Amino acid sequence: MRVPLHPCYFLHLRPYRETSLIADVLSRDYGRVTLVARGARRRSRRATGIFQPLCPLQIAWTLRGEMGTLTGIEPGGAAHQMSGPWLLSAMYINELLVRLLHGHDPQPELFPAYEQTLTRLAQRQPEEPVLRLFEKRLLISLGYGLVLDHDCRTGSAIDPGSGYFYCPDRGPSRVPSGSHQDVPISGAALLALHGESLTDAVHVQECKRLMRVLLGVHLGVRPLASRRLYRQLLAGSAPMRRE
Repeated sequence: MRVPLHPCYFLHLRPYRETSLIADVLSRDYGRVTLVARGARRRSRRATGIFQPLCPLQIAWTLRGEMGTLTGIEPGGAAHQMSGPWLLSAMYINELLVRLLHGHDPQPELFPAYEQTLTRLAQRQPEEPVLRLFEKRLLISLGYGLVLDHDCRTGSAIDPGSGYFYCPDRGPSRVPSGSHQDVPISGAALLALHGESLTDAVHVQECKRLMRVLLGVHLGVRPLASRRLYRQLLAGSAPMRRE
């Protein structure tokens, strides 16, 4: 199969043999794909500079089996410039996508959400709310939509003044499910996440705990490298901390 040039991003790159790279790619039309970029490391410095995450690209490839071969690459726009916690946040969402997306599974609604998230991080918007909204959209794309607007036991609308217990398998309820994974969370935080209006710091932290559990169900026990780096950055730069 030959795939023509179309919008993509590199999620992760690693050396392959003496002169090549293996690239995990998020594509607009084909989801996550893994490609071999033959000879990429022996090109001129100017040419190799295009092989970077966070840069919008136009990429083409041929595919036989699970791994394809990159056949064309062009710039697709200006790179998203970021540093500090915003850069580590971008590394985090890239790592999530590599770990959670199945290969060759189109996610048409996820690509624009990814681009929007990178834009917000490049604008230095508070990274915690930006990440929570991306995590929510990622789970929806994977088919694990969140119940955020009603009680899963009674069907009644979420009361912003009440407290709930969120069971990953069911959703929120005022009564604990008995699962060790139940996450206490306020109705106000659930509605803020539902409406994508996370402006209150307390609600942001409640949603962070919720997302940590929901994503953990699918990530398994292997830790994320980007989380470790983010914690190290915060430990060394306390004034940046938004938690």
